[in-house]
Amino acid sequence: MKKVLVVGSKGFIGQYAYRLLQQQYGYECWGCDVVAEYNDPRYVVIDSTTADFNELFEAELFDFCVNCSGAASVPDSLKHPLRDFSLNTYNVAKLLEAIRRHAPACRFINLSSAAVYGNPSVLPIPETTATVPVSPYGQHKLMAEQLCQQYQQFFGVGSCVLRIFSAYGPGLQKQLLWDIAQKSRDTTALTLFGTGQESRDFVYVTDIIRAIERVLAAGTFDGGAYNLASGVETTVAEVATSLLRALGFTGQLHFSGAGRSGDPVNWRADISRLTALGFVPAVSVQEGVQHYVEWLHESGLR
Repeated sequence: MKKVLVVGSKGFIGQYAYRLLQQQYGYECWGCDVVAEYNDPRYVVIDSTTADFNELFEAELFDFCVNCSGAASVPDSLKHPLRDFSLNTYNVAKLLEAIRRHAPACRFINLSSAAVYGNPSVLPIPETTATVPVSPYGQHKLMAEQLCQQYQQFFGVGSCVLRIFSAYGPGLQKQLLWDIAQKSRDTTALTLFGTGQESRDFVYVTDIIRAIERVLAAGTFDGGAYNLASGVETTVAEVATSLLRALGFTGQLHFSGAGRSGDPVNWRADISRLTALGFVPAVSVQEGVQHYVEWLHESGLR
């Protein structure tokens, strides 16, 4: 049984990875994060500001390390760029160095972001598209990718990066779906940024874990990148309308026409490199939105 360390196992994607890689795919999973946990013998508490991860890799031999940790907010990266750099770039350097020193056979997957592309000129976006980030968040994710390439090239640390597009699903209490759900609670006229024709490639969280498993099983750990998305372009107006309908919102939806700094205009991924490994997205946006609304109701958040 292959042993996988999930870094950031208490976060949105990390929770799913830690649970599903073990329950559905048969890996022996270990977790680590900054949140205290006293009932799981395979979980290690770390300090995000001082941890060098050396003790972790000295104590256990892992076949894989999947880094799900880090910040995931473009607006916050504009307000707190140093913190974003520390969480998204510096911690990756510390992980890679600990692997180099103590577990050189451990293969490393870093969760990157489509934000590294900025505003691409061609859709769908292949991994060979120029990376021109338009936010500190995207720049820091790109710097982490470059670290993975360097550690593979100079030290033989097997690694790859997964450029995740617009992740969503039950448990996510931020970003577009969450913002719409909260803003629609006590109003009959909801206004969102942009024109509504901005588009994203939404990928449901269990599909993200399905993709991670395919990379663990058959991926190439040569420092390269895989787009992780559904391959389907959906406008913000379409997903907002679908969500509001499922919530039973009967008011008016408006768009301000004003953009936000750091936000791209249109995204759709070329996922052929990932589908070549056997990845097939299973959850449509319509299904995923319905699951999200069900979770909001079940959790008492609506």
